[in-house]
Amino acid sequence: MTSSPVARGPYAKGVARKREILGIALALLANDGLRRSTLDEIAQRAGVSRQGLLHYFGSREGLLIAVLEARDADDIAAAAGASRPAESMADALERMLLRTTESPGLTRLYTTLAAEATDPDHFAHAFFRDRYRRVRTMIRDGVRGEQAAGRVDESVDPEAASYQILAVLDGLQLQWLLDPRLDTRLSMRAAVEALLPAGPGA
Repeated sequence: MTSSPVARGPYAKGVARKREILGIALALLANDGLRRSTLDEIAQRAGVSRQGLLHYFGSREGLLIAVLEARDADDIAAAAGASRPAESMADALERMLLRTTESPGLTRLYTTLAAEATDPDHFAHAFFRDRYRRVRTMIRDGVRGEQAAGRVDESVDPEAASYQILAVLDGLQLQWLLDPRLDTRLSMRAAVEALLPAGPGA
């Protein structure tokens, strides 16, 4: 039995350095957003030149895609780590919204790029198309699980519900950015209760 090769030398250092720079970009964008967080500032905090930064990510667009992918990975890891067998859809969706309010800069970046990426020629078009498909699948499967447990009525169409719930999630994020006083958790729970009427086991 052979073991998987372990990256060593310059390549391993390059991967680690790229990961470090990405962490700096995530931390900076989480609070300041893209408007005030320029490539030069990220590069300065990472201790590299602008050209050095682009060497790792290819372009400004490449860095932004890497940031979005890393944020997605963090969200999935957080959801998996905090999930509970008896947790309801409303509970899980409330946690998702809570994470967005903890990093307003990244939420603003996501919302802005998602709108711009409706253009098929936009650099993030494929990312958002695939992400929406992936999140809808997760929601659809969650609704089916709720139905199997008797917590959601069988009359609900899981596929349709996945589009509706995702629309509510994005809509609440946008409204929260415009007015941080909005209680997104309360609004999300009310929407889920309306879209997913209780089943016999609720």
